[in-house]
Amino acid sequence: MSEFSKTYSVIMPKVKLTPIKQKTKKEEIKEIIQNPDDPLAKYPLRAFAYSNEVGAAVSAMPVWGKTAEALLWLPALMYLGADIYDKYRRGKEGDYTKASAAAAVQQAIFQALASVIFPIVAVKFGQRIAGYCAKFDGSHLSATAKEETFNRLLDEFDNKNFAKGSVVAPDGTLKSGFDRVKERIIDEKLKPALASTRKDLETEGLFSKIVRFFGHTKRPVACAKTNETYVLDFFEKQAKKIFDKQTILENSTRDSIASEHPELLKLYDKATKNSEKRAKLLIENAPDYLVKKILNSEAVEQKPLIQAITQKYDSIEKRRILVKDKTESSAVVKELLKNPQYKKQIENFANRVEIARTALRTYIKGKSIKLGLLQTAGGFIALGLMAVPIDNFVHKYIIKKFVEPGIETVESIKNKNRQPVDGRKIGPQMIS
Repeated sequence: MSEFSKTYSVIMPKVKLTPIKQKTKKEEIKEIIQNPDDPLAKYPLRAFAYSNEVGAAVSAMPVWGKTAEALLWLPALMYLGADIYDKYRRGKEGDYTKASAAAAVQQAIFQALASVIFPIVAVKFGQRIAGYCAKFDGSHLSATAKEETFNRLLDEFDNKNFAKGSVVAPDGTLKSGFDRVKERIIDEKLKPALASTRKDLETEGLFSKIVRFFGHTKRPVACAKTNETYVLDFFEKQAKKIFDKQTILENSTRDSIASEHPELLKLYDKATKNSEKRAKLLIENAPDYLVKKILNSEAVEQKPLIQAITQKYDSIEKRRILVKDKTESSAVVKELLKNPQYKKQIENFANRVEIARTALRTYIKGKSIKLGLLQTAGGFIALGLMAVPIDNFVHKYIIKKFVEPGIETVESIKNKNRQPVDGRKIGPQMIS
């Protein structure tokens, strides 16, 4: 103890203690405003402020992305409203003693820029940059353009335009198989859609561009902006893959698929669930499509059915009318179902058609999902990289250098107008 006392007596006189500086009222208020004991600034409530950015990031996902984006705006708007109202009640002093509209305006501007506009722009640019990576597979198409392609292919597939069909061209040649499908979905539909979209983009105004940047459209905008040769080449290749897979699935047994096309086996097995129920609905509700599929089937077991139909409808013109007339095709199917042998063949074939339809819809959607994941990842990466810089930029430069001085100027003008004139206050009593 004596040694400690000696050491203490030697060291302490040489140590100069800096007195603790007492904070002024202004410094205390500044600290309260910058670091408030605010539940809205802490998690989990703070997480609601980012829900709209999450919605913007996942908007690239097919099917549910756009719905999720709209729904995720609700918690963000509720949070922003609560935060702005809280800052209004908190006031400039930060202690809830005097409400301040100026504080609410300042917070509203900050949230609009730092939580809505700039982050969403960052997310959209992140999605686009990630989307450009899809060009490096040799297709020269961005992820957005490819997604538009697969969406259109899915629409064409759902509209039963991948049924082979046959048509006599003006020059007398017979087009069938994929040539007819290609003519139907590319020449007659895709090319006109691209031309129409390009024409509209030439006269598109600034407001429409902004809406399209933040929103969504079903039109092939990205494809219309890309070299048409690349678009048509990619579209045709993907359509041919779908057509070939459809032919395999409709005309092969599970064993042959497993041995010859194992890449399709997983899709086939998933599609067999409830396929018989869907096949019955196909026979009842789409006999015209079923007859078209039978007539264009390459399966050997369908030859008796094809022969039975072609005996009555013995020309291409008659068969063309048959596959377009639902009443006529329904009568043919009902007549064939009376024969036990034909009935079994029709039910088996309808089952395969439904398996192929379900499997290929999954295949096409899977392509879109991969592209959506790529763009979503780009959006989240951009948001993660830019969230803090955006907050700092808005707070230090926009708010501090422009918004706060502007609010102070407006308030000083208001205060000046309220100053006494000749010892009297400006008010109703001065009006004669």
